[in-house]
Amino acid sequence: MLPSLGRIPYLNTEPFFGDDPVRAGARTATPRAMIDLVRGGQVDVAPLPIVAAFDHPDLFVPVGDMGIATQADAKSVLLFSQAPPADLGGRCIGVIDDTATSARLLSVLLQCHYAVGGYRLVPLDAPSDAVLLIGDRALLQSPQDSRYPHVTDLAAAWHEWTGLPFVFAAWMQRAGVAPAKAAAAVDYLDRQLTVNLADLGALAARRPDCGLDAAAVRRYLQTFEYRFGPRAWAAVDRFRELDAQVSVQHDAA
Repeated sequence: MLPSLGRIPYLNTEPFFGDDPVRAGARTATPRAMIDLVRGGQVDVAPLPIVAAFDHPDLFVPVGDMGIATQADAKSVLLFSQAPPADLGGRCIGVIDDTATSARLLSVLLQCHYAVGGYRLVPLDAPSDAVLLIGDRALLQSPQDSRYPHVTDLAAAWHEWTGLPFVFAAWMQRAGVAPAKAAAAVDYLDRQLTVNLADLGALAARRPDCGLDAAAVRRYLQTFEYRFGPRAWAAVDRFRELDAQVSVQHDAA
């Protein structure tokens, strides 16, 4: 018997699901909201933002070595800005409310890579000099927006800086979920992933709202790694260290 599953409503999570009752019955929420659903016991197993494991190590346990990572461009975690990232010191950056991991990746890049300080992360609808978009909204945002001549793919910037992939999310279980239920979830996800990776373009039929044809869906989804090896977990450890460093600097300020 499957446990209750969570689903993030972004195109890059579709490879883990069949077009079936499991997908239809999964609890759907944005990355940030999904953390609260799992914490509250409303969902047992979900693709959680990787920072959930940093913040709640006793509550969330990775399962199955699966999730969403990329070695280069993510194409859907983008900073649109009026100036290059290195010149955003003292400026306001609007951040989409969905994000948990991406906003913290942005802070790590700004402070540790670009040596930028004094910036402020503000709600997306507040006046700002840059905006951080994730998921399908970032994927469909025009890169030719004249308001923001600079577009930075955060995963690409991370990879160029560290040489590591970036892990945005991992499938995790809520502490206390019966091992048999967690194993059933991993088996379902792994089987669907195998089927879908054989024909990623077919997933376009599920998501006409994205306005992408089969070829575009295939190209986008091929940028991600869905099964993790040692390099992915090494990247998680590196991000954990840098995220903690930024947190200490923020608290000190």
